[in-house]
Amino acid sequence: MRLTAIERPKGLVLHFFYWVSKKQFGKVLVALKVIYARSKPVLFASMKILSTDNKLSLAKQTRILIRYFTSHLNNCAFCANAMRFQAHKAGMDRAQLKEILQFENSERFNEKEKALLAYVRGVTTNKSTTDEIFQNLQRFYSDKEIIEITWVNASENYFNLMAKPMGLESDDLKAKSRQQAEQLQAAMAKG
Repeated sequence: MRLTAIERPKGLVLHFFYWVSKKQFGKVLVALKVIYARSKPVLFASMKILSTDNKLSLAKQTRILIRYFTSHLNNCAFCANAMRFQAHKAGMDRAQLKEILQFENSERFNEKEKALLAYVRGVTTNKSTTDEIFQNLQRFYSDKEIIEITWVNASENYFNLMAKPMGLESDDLKAKSRQQAEQLQAAMAKG
């Protein structure tokens, strides 16, 4: 890490978020101790982004898949670990997640998922996509869903661009139960 983690935050708001993190994950997430403990406006903006996800029409597993893939494409160990944790909580196929970087040649991904991941890869790596990839995406997703896919990808790039420059590494999170993940999301949405 490039900045020292703040183990004892100042203020009730940060104490609350540290408590929620520790309860949910068994530890205070490094992003909370390094980034968000230093800037409440950035903390609240990030919480707003995460709470927006719950208002989208995209399935939760689709949102997680996008975030997981994006964080791998950006080589963000912290975010990839956080999304793997969420994926396990949501009951997603672990073997599929292991093959995500080779999705095009994997039998674990259907044509719809492959169209999604091809689009996400193009937008993440090139900040755009080809007409062919976009038209293939349109075969499976509505215009509204495409906007939401693009939003989830863009916001995950934001999180990756916050974590990577700070040198955040994986928190080595281990999934516990789906109920605990839902409790954290509810607490974060209220915060």
